[in-house]
Amino acid sequence: MDWREEYRDKGYIIVDNVLPHAWIDAHLREVDALLRRHGVTDSRTFSTLPQARDDELMNAMLALHGRAPASQQLVGHRVIRAILRQLFHAEPSLSMARSALWSPTAMRAHVDTAFRSPDPPYSVCRTWCALEDIHADSGRLYLVPGTHRTLTPQLCREVLDERPDLQSLFEQVADDPSAWFRLLGRGWSYVSAKVADRIDPKARVSFDLRKGDIVFFNPAVAHGTLACRDPSLTRKMMVCEWTAEEGSRQATPRAPASRRLVHADIEVGNLVDLCTIRAERAAASRI
Repeated sequence: MDWREEYRDKGYIIVDNVLPHAWIDAHLREVDALLRRHGVTDSRTFSTLPQARDDELMNAMLALHGRAPASQQLVGHRVIRAILRQLFHAEPSLSMARSALWSPTAMRAHVDTAFRSPDPPYSVCRTWCALEDIHADSGRLYLVPGTHRTLTPQLCREVLDERPDLQSLFEQVADDPSAWFRLLGRGWSYVSAKVADRIDPKARVSFDLRKGDIVFFNPAVAHGTLACRDPSLTRKMMVCEWTAEEGSRQATPRAPASRRLVHADIEVGNLVDLCTIRAERAAASRI
């Protein structure tokens, strides 16, 4: 099945019953052991970790997903990698991974990236894996379909208009691709902060997930989580971010020269349309 069209239009796809339960259970034991080594035994001790120790734990968490036996099995599952190859037209490379054993609170609508184009060639995807059954009482994940194509680019333009320093970085991207990473680092939080107030709550789509189901989503899609109705429940999940491995893209119709590979997974063609924004600004200046 070709998932690219649905992923392009809605910004996400859901694939049922992918991860074997025995693998998930073994992974959860590995995660629990890691957390205990870092002094984390429940949601309170996790939320009160000092920043330095939290950073240390997150680095250890990423290493666990790449090295621990059961975690490697989950992350390397053939279905995950096959779908990512289809979306990227390239080999996937893991850039972030974490698993949560306690997630009782609601998470405001936000985006995980900005200043990327919603159109192919894709270069980044997140996978949200249910490590137990997740339903209304335990707090569902929700997404707002299509916002990677409509809302997020609009918010990026607004932030560039509001912040001359970011606009200057944006103008440098075509000639200096490393400016994109500085732009993302400085500008993402301003874009994401606008999301919750700009989405229609009625447009949110939430769904029950069974243990082993996976949501693949464009990180520019507005999303969040609903609060658990039953405080005794958890929302065990694993989220990973994947990028297209440098130099592994399959042969596709030749893109314009301006869409050359410029930095690892970053292509000018994967960024919010530079030419369109420049043309809009030039037209506005003539009025």
